[in-house]
Amino acid sequence: MADTGIDDLSKYESGTDPFTAAELEAIARFRENLSGIADIAFTGFDADGIRRFASEHGVGEARKMLHSFSTDLLNGWWLAILSLKNNLPTDTDESARHSTAAARYVAHLTTQHFNACAKFEHAVTMWVLDLDTELSSPLYLDRDGDE
Repeated sequence: MADTGIDDLSKYESGTDPFTAAELEAIARFRENLSGIADIAFTGFDADGIRRFASEHGVGEARKMLHSFSTDLLNGWWLAILSLKNNLPTDTDESARHSTAAARYVAHLTTQHFNACAKFEHAVTMWVLDLDTELSSPLYLDRDGDE
């Protein structure tokens, strides 16, 4: 599974001040709101999975599932990231909105969301066009989760 940046916060604190208590509280609320969405988006979602689902449940149900995946999961994940960004406490010094660690964390989450959306789009394209799944995934995806 790709590194979703959910578990280890210490890597965002490297070379800078640690997260503040208020930031950690906002992150905890974010994790509650996320409810495993990132794990679902990164685990086993590909054109073959869509094909299996469509063969078991029909093409109409597959389309409904894909619509739900994009609107509920991917959009829900994005809204949770935006909510986190908006709920992070602001620095009293107007030069910085959040701590460096918090800014790194939000940037990483945003990149992971972008990668999940690209993976979704790639899988749907492969399925709709009935392309061989041996074709590689989009080159711009961060395949191992490291940045």
